[in-house]
Amino acid sequence: MEDKQLLMENKIKEIIKLLAGEDRRNDVEKMMQPYFVRCNYEEKSLTIGYDVAEWELNPQGVMHGGMITTAFDNAFGILTHFFAQESFITTVELGVHFHKPVFLGDKIEITVKANHLGRTLAGYTGELRVVNRDMLLADSATTTFIILNGKTSEIFANKNNQ
Repeated sequence: MEDKQLLMENKIKEIIKLLAGEDRRNDVEKMMQPYFVRCNYEEKSLTIGYDVAEWELNPQGVMHGGMITTAFDNAFGILTHFFAQESFITTVELGVHFHKPVFLGDKIEITVKANHLGRTLAGYTGELRVVNRDMLLADSATTTFIILNGKTSEIFANKNNQ
């Protein structure tokens, strides 16, 4: 099992670099600056960290709900890319529940877990916790991804050449 765990860690770090690495243009994934926290192969889970920046705030001075949704979508997508391997994936639906505000300077961790991994559909749940506020549960989410024919490496190559 240790080999699968190590493989998962390395592959997820590679995916994060592809999505948000220094050589990427300023896509939202890169701008949010996600970083690997941990993953668990047996639990089919992944935790990604973010540091809340000023540009992510809404007019009320808290993290914009769309940015929170984007952070969840990115974490769910990274985990789906790992399990789908080279297949193209896309979000089918994503629901987010906003429980508590997230403030400028907060360090957040989004933990996502696969509940169902089928041939074409994958279902997940997720939690956003605020590290610097005693791991306060601020938001939760569920999603479904579809796994399609086609290779992500071709898509990334085409996107990088635009």
